[in-house]
Amino acid sequence: MQLFHYHWWMNQLEEMENFYKELGFQTRLRVGNDQGEMQTFNPPLEWDDFRERGVTFRIIEMVKGQTNVTFGYGKKDRFDHIGILVEEGEYKDILQRAEELNLHINEGERRTFISTPWKFRIELQRRTEVVEEEESTLIHTVEIGLPFAKEHPKLLAELLNLEVVEDKGNDLVNLGNGQWNIMSHDEDYSRLITVHFIKDTFNRNDPVGTRLIGHHSL
Repeated sequence: MQLFHYHWWMNQLEEMENFYKELGFQTRLRVGNDQGEMQTFNPPLEWDDFRERGVTFRIIEMVKGQTNVTFGYGKKDRFDHIGILVEEGEYKDILQRAEELNLHINEGERRTFISTPWKFRIELQRRTEVVEEEESTLIHTVEIGLPFAKEHPKLLAELLNLEVVEDKGNDLVNLGNGQWNIMSHDEDYSRLITVHFIKDTFNRNDPVGTRLIGHHSL
């Protein structure tokens, strides 16, 4: 089970793509609505090739090593989901626990989403081709602001079979499995605060204000 992915809705798509390119990510996919029809605008096309067409992009997908980042057009910035790469047995176990926790499941052939009480979702992905074979740029920790009043983040530990590594009440709840972690703070609304990576080096804020920190190792 590997934490590999996160997704945003936002209105600074070109800026977001350029930001991740500067970090060494490659654009794999651009899909958007062009005059009522969904079309692809994948590389080698560049933004100057379609900028004047007013395309509303549903998804732009960027990949580096074992990390996959996607974002699509939204009127305001909204953190939508994190993605976990799972094997078949892990997939079935998580779905069973989601049912026991009365969480909404949207199961699909390509990917499955589990809704959480905090207005962000968990994507379960079984296709290994969504990341590169090269073992670089691995997500180690996501730090998320959550309204604890809706549900305590220990729900995620139960859902994803994670251990409570650290519990400081509303200041910090850290869940993990020895390979990756989900850290939570009590906030008024859900937001992706920080993403820590290993096998890479950078320290910058992306266009939606999330801090991205790369480490050689942790």
